[in-house]
Amino acid sequence: MCDLARGRLSPKLVLALIRQLPPESAYISAVRGPEYAGWDRHAYMVADLFDAVQRLTFLFAASKAKDPKKLKPPPPYPRPGVETKPEPTKTTPLLSRLRGEGAPAHLGPGSAIPLPPPRPIERA
Repeated sequence: MCDLARGRLSPKLVLALIRQLPPESAYISAVRGPEYAGWDRHAYMVADLFDAVQRLTFLFAASKAKDPKKLKPPPPYPRPGVETKPEPTKTTPLLSRLRGEGAPAHLGPGSAIPLPPPRPIERA
């Protein structure tokens, strides 16, 4: 029977052994989250190679294109723990209102476009 089962290892030694576990181990994957399962050093290297080939292909296509500014670079390969940024929209609030996107059902108090303040009625 090993020393661990007999309780002869100190907690300090057990923690030191846990810290030395490889990133692809089941314990480390469980601690980091389920999306990290299967992601070891080699998976990250393959994702980096994939991104490099995609980038080189994009640069070659851009060098041969008539208008390279119209081409969009490829998105990076999805990795666990990395959030992809949504594409920024180039519309302004005024443009979206003019297009009828998100217009309020009624105008008045509480809507995005307030009514002017009431004027006092002058009687002569």
